[in-house]
Amino acid sequence: MKKTLSLVLVLMLVLSLVACGKQAATPSAAAGPVATEVKGVTIPIFSVTVNGVTVDQTSMAAYPMYSVQATSTNSAGTESTTTYVGFAMKDVIAAAGLKEAYIWLEATAEDGYAVTVTGDKVLADTTLLAMTQDGEPFSSSPWLAPCSSATTGDYLKGCVSILVNTTESAPEISAAPAESAGTELALTGELPEIQDKTSKVEFAAFSFLVNGTAVTNDSLKGLSIYKITVTVQDKSGALSESTYTGYKLADVLTACGVKSPTSVTVKANDGYETELAAELITSEYTLVAIEKDKAVGEDGTIWVAPCSETASKNYCKLVTEITAK
Repeated sequence: MKKTLSLVLVLMLVLSLVACGKQAATPSAAAGPVATEVKGVTIPIFSVTVNGVTVDQTSMAAYPMYSVQATSTNSAGTESTTTYVGFAMKDVIAAAGLKEAYIWLEATAEDGYAVTVTGDKVLADTTLLAMTQDGEPFSSSPWLAPCSSATTGDYLKGCVSILVNTTESAPEISAAPAESAGTELALTGELPEIQDKTSKVEFAAFSFLVNGTAVTNDSLKGLSIYKITVTVQDKSGALSESTYTGYKLADVLTACGVKSPTSVTVKANDGYETELAAELITSEYTLVAIEKDKAVGEDGTIWVAPCSETASKNYCKLVTEITAK
């Protein structure tokens, strides 16, 4: 009888532990990013277009801000956890006066690089137009942070325009005129002015690769430095103006021993690659820019800026490597 009682007690204890284990595991299994409202956060000055409509800090002043912790893995297999604070994308869309059930979103950065979000993620509480990343404010434009995505490549830095639709394709919208600091911008069709700043500019330390070889300040010592201010247009028709300062790509390639290249591929630190059209490789307007608007590149990266072009998609930021053949 004692033996039977002992076995019953042991069995009850085991069943109890299993049940507890299941209860403890259940929240973890169902866990995902959660949007938590935050108060008292100062909204920085920003501006993005949503289907051609400008949304800025004034437009969003009446909407709450949220904090979301997101975990994602990059193309190298490295996992990282990041905290974003910003506005729910559904509120940003509402601020633009759009009220449909959107299932397709494309966000474009200053350099033309774009990411797409589809399905329920578009209007999810955890998809943010983020003002800060791990407590650090954006350098020029906000982040698009679809925090339920576990893929780092779905996140976008420097978001300047957003397209949304009720179907999985780009909407048809009319290009809206854009303004910058109260001054209306326009595409004149004329080439921008090239200013020689060789004796007036000294760059902070930089490093990038050309055909696998590191290029530093010393590598380019003696080359002329130029500044070009250019107005470009993104996919939604919005205009923006930027000033690039650096070396002519043709001069950089020559200094690196590359003669008469027929193709040039530019690679960013997130794996994004773009190939320059043949006429841009030798153009005096194509800069390897160490600075943009007097700021150095994020994480030590540079820009490749074909300043004769007016389409923002032809510009590449976060550049770490140039391959020429």
